[in-house]
Amino acid sequence: MNPTSVLLADDDARFRGIVRSVLEDDGYVVVAEAAEAGETRALARLHHPDVVVLDLVMEGSVGFSTAQDLLHDDPGRPVLVLSTLFDPLMELEAVRVGAWYLEKVEGVEALEHLIDGAVSVSHPR
Repeated sequence: MNPTSVLLADDDARFRGIVRSVLEDDGYVVVAEAAEAGETRALARLHHPDVVVLDLVMEGSVGFSTAQDLLHDDPGRPVLVLSTLFDPLMELEAVRVGAWYLEKVEGVEALEHLIDGAVSVSHPR
């Protein structure tokens, strides 16, 4: 079984570095990092990751527009939207567009569980 490949998109380089380090220590492969929406879309097309971990608020993105674009380009690839906002309506909107949602305060362990669940649903092994 191949390790899960991840595209990590967040405008906070420090956050990306921490998440990348933990994910890689736990056997995931971070194929690329992006700091803004356009770069995220381009890197997703280039690397075809198993999953995209996407910050909700980044330059070049309005609401769930980047998540929608990524899902349109590859409907079988899970997009996990991260946010610092605690708002149940955000989670409902994520589900409406076909994405998964997680608040950043839930931590990297919760993110790993969500990645594993999303990938297993989208790409049963």
